[in-house]
Amino acid sequence: MTPIVSIVGRKNSGKTTLIEGVVSELVSRRWRIGTIKHSCHSLCLDDFDHKGKDSYRHKAAGAEVVILSSPDKLMLIKETNSPSTDIRRYLGDIDLILTEGYKSGDKFKIEICRKELGEELLCTKEKDNLVAIVTDSDLNPNLPCFRPDDYKGISDFLEKEFIVKKKQEEMELFVCQKRIPLNSFVKGFFKNSILGMIRSLRDVPEKPKEIEIRID
Repeated sequence: MTPIVSIVGRKNSGKTTLIEGVVSELVSRRWRIGTIKHSCHSLCLDDFDHKGKDSYRHKAAGAEVVILSSPDKLMLIKETNSPSTDIRRYLGDIDLILTEGYKSGDKFKIEICRKELGEELLCTKEKDNLVAIVTDSDLNPNLPCFRPDDYKGISDFLEKEFIVKKKQEEMELFVCQKRIPLNSFVKGFFKNSILGMIRSLRDVPEKPKEIEIRID
């Protein structure tokens, strides 16, 4: 699955600027990066299109998914009750997803802590999944710590801990969004069994790089 890291922090702490710098650095390294902006407010179709437009009429008529397509862009509009789990479904060909916000979510987080906004961290509990801190103060946490303009250092961290490491993992099992640890024997058993079954199906690539099975 595509790794997701949330960039969190207080308002005006520089989350967007940090994401811009890191995305630019990672893209220069030939990685494919996706970003998601989290809003605390409910979004409506007018945020994407205007009443009276064809796409609005499609959605109002009851279409579950509306795709706006042009020669160089594609926009997908879909209502969902589980956005955190749906994210990966639409960004499967991306190497890393950076989200702006989601401080109460369960994804790994990098928090920006600015001296002028207060030096107390928002993510202080183990369940917050804080993996690094970006700050202009003299915090000395037991975590990797970067200056706000150290886009290269932050990108090195993300590349090593999430992109490269994830690509080295041959198999992951998630049950109801919970990651289940697998030893090498179980991984090999699952891999051989699944590959053996799908190779008998039509139109399956000879060497699939990613297989996703969903049971509803």
